[in-house]
Amino acid sequence: MRKAIKLPSGSGGIKSAERCLAILEFFQERKRAATVGEIAASLGLPQSSTSMLLKCLVSLGYLEYTAGSRSLRPTYRVALLGNWIQKSFFKYGPLTDAMEAIQREIGETVVLGRQNGPAMQYVHIVDASYAVRLIINNGTLRPMTRSALGMILLAQKPDHEARAIIRRNNADATADDHRVNERIFLAELEDIRRQGFAESKGRMISSASTIAMLVPADRKATPLGIGVGGPIERISRRRREIIAVTRRHLETLSSRAIDMAATE
Repeated sequence: MRKAIKLPSGSGGIKSAERCLAILEFFQERKRAATVGEIAASLGLPQSSTSMLLKCLVSLGYLEYTAGSRSLRPTYRVALLGNWIQKSFFKYGPLTDAMEAIQREIGETVVLGRQNGPAMQYVHIVDASYAVRLIINNGTLRPMTRSALGMILLAQKPDHEARAIIRRNNADATADDHRVNERIFLAELEDIRRQGFAESKGRMISSASTIAMLVPADRKATPLGIGVGGPIERISRRRREIIAVTRRHLETLSSRAIDMAATE
């Protein structure tokens, strides 16, 4: 079972915006229609205010209401919101299809992440087929120094930019073991640049590990990392296979980009 979606703290009108986006992300996570009560309970919000927000989204055409089941679901308008982003970032090959293919072949959770300030944020997740699996919610933030996706993204930066984020993550850490040694970590980033992938090995969640690589994309696009994660023992045992499968699918995306660019 998924954890309840956590809303970030905010104030004033910002809270309403956060809650509207959280409602849309709720449907992305659950992939089914839901009642007002289910949505309010999952987001930890008062049912009265949730009902008002839902009515607003229905009136704007982003949600539709079915009277018989008293349930709501997103309209096609929501699906079209990010369509242009998908096409502009990944016009040479559908990244989400590649994620689905990796998941089918490996069986583990496949995640996509981007930098959000000094943190890495998960933006798309394909769930594992295993009962015991890595469970992450879309929108979750992780320190870049504690996550494989964060490390692969940091490895794309010059040392002076990476150093600033390392220091910020260390300053924000609430536990000593969540801080990293700057000199040792920079050396690790150099290893990541050389080998082309990063591994978390229980840095954030002691029982889990993720192997991450950079998504091939246009230089103008926001850098993205893709990772395969699960129980640390299983990921360690299948490490070579995961690296090979992920690399193969990303190379296919890259090849499509080259072929398409040659025809333009």
